[in-house]
Amino acid sequence: MRRLFPASLMIAIAGAILLFLQSTTPPYAMLTGPIRTSGAQGDTVASRTFSARVDKVVRAKTIAYKRFGKDVERETSGVWLLVAVEARAGSQTMPIRAATIRGASGRLYRQTRRADGAPQLLSAKTVQPGLPTTGLLVFELPEEELADMSLLLSGQYGPQLQDEIVIALDDRKIAVRDRAVLGDDGL
Repeated sequence: MRRLFPASLMIAIAGAILLFLQSTTPPYAMLTGPIRTSGAQGDTVASRTFSARVDKVVRAKTIAYKRFGKDVERETSGVWLLVAVEARAGSQTMPIRAATIRGASGRLYRQTRRADGAPQLLSAKTVQPGLPTTGLLVFELPEEELADMSLLLSGQYGPQLQDEIVIALDDRKIAVRDRAVLGDDGL
């Protein structure tokens, strides 16, 4: 009986310590998540592997461009968000395939596939070290998501232990147009 009490006490203390350690350890997804670097629209935001700057943001109801010599016009029930970005690679060639908008609700909106073939899309380019690369990112999202947006850029969706740049988009700097024309020289 005398040995049962100290053994029970030691098991209870060990259990309490393990419970404390489990509750204070971050989840695996957070430990292996992206390495984020944040900045504001207009600033050059640099991570270890690449940097980016948002030059211009345009909001429109209709976009127009030429594809294979044919005029293409797309409308949306929401809003087209066109983001002009200048990207620079660090020491290695890399694509910037993952571009996402985090809207006001926290939902994530990936680049739309409805504008594939539009000129100057950044997702169709590869960023070379030492050479600035400019391009457009095209998103289609609900109008209520336009407040307090952020642009997330990385080499792949859901980067683990890789760089991700987060750029806060300023609502006051978004140009509003009924029809935006995408050309070889951008917006």
